[in-house]
Order: sequence, then C-alpha cells, then structure tokens
Amino acid sequence: MTRIAVIGGGTMGATFIRAVTNAGLISMDELTVCEVVPQRRDWLECEFAGISVTGVQAEAVDCSEIIYLSVKPQDLRSLNSGGETAARLLISILAGSTIADVRASTGAERIVRAMPNTPAQVGKGFTAWTATDSVTNSERELVSRLLDTMGEQLYVSDEATIDKITAVSGSGPAYVFLIIEAMINAAVNIGLRPDDARRMVLQTVSGSSEFAQQSDQHPAVLRDMVTSPGGTTAAGLRVLEQRAVRAALIDAIDAAHQRAEELGRQWT
Repeated sequence: MTRIAVIGGGTMGATFIRAVTNAGLISMDELTVCEVVPQRRDWLECEFAGISVTGVQAEAVDCSEIIYLSVKPQDLRSLNSGGETAARLLISILAGSTIADVRASTGAERIVRAMPNTPAQVGKGFTAWTATDSVTNSERELVSRLLDTMGEQLYVSDEATIDKITAVSGSGPAYVFLIIEAMINAAVNIGLRPDDARRMVLQTVSGSSEFAQQSDQHPAVLRDMVTSPGGTTAAGLRVLEQRAVRAALIDAIDAAHQRAEELGRQWT
C-alpha cells in the first residue's frame, strides 16, 4: 500500500481513516491527516493512535502519493495548486464539485470523484465514483479496494451520473431517517413505550432492507406479500397513497438531483 493524505478530518475523513485501517489495507503510520481546527486535531490524535496530524496542507501532501479530499466544497478554491498536489492521485468526495472544479483548484489530472453516504460510518455505505482517463487501471483497482472498506461501491463512466446517485444514495439516508422518526412517533402515539418503539422500528426497517436485498422479487411483490385484502397493512397503505407519500419521495429525489447540479455550477 502507499501513503495517503486525508485533507479534512471531519466526519467523512475520519470515516475513511477508520474503514481503511480496520480493513488492514493501510496502517496508521502510512496516513497523514490535515485538519485546520485545533480541537479537531487533538481529537484525531486521540482517536487514531499513531496517525500523523497536521494543520498545514503541504506537510500532508509532501509525504503522500494519494490525496483524499474531504473538505467542504466552498474550501476547494483554497487548496494548494502547486506542483506537489498536481502530481498526486486525488480522490475527491466534495458534494457538487466536479472533476473540472478539482482540476482547476489543484492542477491535478489523475482525479477520482466519489460520493459516499453516511452509513459508511458503520461499514454499510454506498459509494459511487468515476475517474479521469489519466487514472491508470492499477490505480482504479486500488481506489475500488479503498472504497470497498466503507460498504458497497459502484464505478460509473459518466460523471453526470454522480449527481443522480447523490440525490438517491447520498441524500437517501435522510429520507429513511425521517420515515424512521415518523414511525417511532406514531408508535408512541398509539401507546407503545419509546424504547420499545425505537427498537422495533429500527429492526423492522433493517430487516425489511435485508429481506429485499436477499430476495429476487420486485419490492412491489414483497409489499403485496405483507398486504392481506382488507387487512391492517392495506388500511395503512391506503392512507400513504392518499397522502401521496410515494409522489413526495419521487419529488424529493428530483429536487435533490437539481440541487446537486446547481452546486456544481455554483462552485465553478
């Protein structure tokens, strides 16, 4: 394995560090993380024993062959565009920042644009990624192995697909959490204990997802398996359809896709 600089030690930067080291792909002493917030640097040093932590980007870049960019999109323009950065393989997870944006700010040509989601924090994420033609086959294989440590990963050849996937898997956990929250609230409203409600809703959502993953049936077929004519599920589904929950989710994903494209234009 090679040395990696993680630029940005926030939640997703820390998630990447934890995933690749827990998987044994790279050791802590082969990682350097650059974080500008002093308190966060202290936390990183305590959380990841043996890792190199710095507040100076050049120090992280100079000793690494791969740069993992996990800063905020608005911080992209402040990245070092010197020859050191330009010569590295860059993996960018900046939402809405295109490959062209990263190239303009860093001078790099070997660029991977990736979009992980928050379940990566527990190894259950989904990451879509694409790469410039300058990224070699061996480097693509390495990127695939690195991203695999956070869950499932999918390579796409068309960068425009990343914005679409961002709207579904990147923003998707928030939609699922909203549904979970509403189901827990509803369970409490009908008289169930809050702890019991949380436990059963989380297990129901987790179990349903696992069942759907292992089944070769369409979700509509699985839904029909639960729905007896004139039964309790049918009564609940009728209300969801009357309230246009299905249409609302479709519109939400469409709005997120449009916003992802707007962000790409905003940082250009």
